[in-house]
Amino acid sequence: MRSIPAEPDFTEAQSAEKVVWGQLRRDLPDDAVVAHSVQVRDGRAECEIDLLVFWPGVGLAAIEVKGGLVSVDDGQWYQSGGIEGRRRIQSPVVQSQSSMHAFRTWMEKQLGSRVSSRFAYMACFPYTRVPRQWEMAGCARTLILDADDLVSPAVRIREAIEREGGGTNPLATSFMDRMLPKLGQLESIVDLSYSAREAEDSQDQLTERQAILLAATRSLPRVRYVGGAGSGKTWLAVEKAKRLAKEGKRVGLFCYNKGLSQHLRNQVQGWRQAAPIFTGEFHEYALRLGVRDGEGQEYFDEQLPQELLGLAGSLLQTEKLDAVVVDEAQDFAPL
Repeated sequence: MRSIPAEPDFTEAQSAEKVVWGQLRRDLPDDAVVAHSVQVRDGRAECEIDLLVFWPGVGLAAIEVKGGLVSVDDGQWYQSGGIEGRRRIQSPVVQSQSSMHAFRTWMEKQLGSRVSSRFAYMACFPYTRVPRQWEMAGCARTLILDADDLVSPAVRIREAIEREGGGTNPLATSFMDRMLPKLGQLESIVDLSYSAREAEDSQDQLTERQAILLAATRSLPRVRYVGGAGSGKTWLAVEKAKRLAKEGKRVGLFCYNKGLSQHLRNQVQGWRQAAPIFTGEFHEYALRLGVRDGEGQEYFDEQLPQELLGLAGSLLQTEKLDAVVVDEAQDFAPL
């Protein structure tokens, strides 16, 4: 395994990352590359990929490392430490997912082509044991590396990339060789920011196929775009929402999970002209309308839709949406 930088300068606070890096160095094949502490900026949001794995013939993996004892209770993540023995932390899975999206967006801009290689986001807890059958909404057990998995992490990383990674192709060595120099040119801190104007203008440069799709479906009241992971569906969703908003429509741009929600917000927050009325998780939008919060399959499949239906009749015309755009619609239950 090759490392970027060759000998990372781990701080005392990064001791857990050093342990994981050492295990990867021993277990990954010689042609794999691991980049440490890749700091990225998606719009105004700052993200960091603790360990970014490039594995030729397999794909990429962004790994968020959390030391100490990690737990989750009623959807809230905790890490050992603090006065009470544990402290609240942001979901490491969401952190990893957001960082992956940010890195992919920037790299595609640098290369001038899509990153269609399989790309997984993962969380690693080197001092915590996670039951093999554990799972929670938005996070399969495959995406977690625990203390036992670190005995042979390469097997688990390959499994995560091949089973859960977004993208259509294994990582080609030639494509990896195009990406790695971009990291080397950015030295120790990777500033992937670019202005809101540049971000918006770059979205105006449609590929021929995307332009045809949007133009051909402009007058249709209901459209579904279907494609493999990494084929540009999120880009189409953002662009469609942008065009509808510019037409003066009240637009809702929705998704299901927090990581993608943050990525969508980063994409639209700097728009100079019309923007969606709401961008983010559909559940959050429902709560804003006055739906009671809840959890469990019955709540999301039955209670929440019924309450929304009851509220819809009382909304003023100016409060209703003219258009709804949903990214990753397969995450929602079928109507």
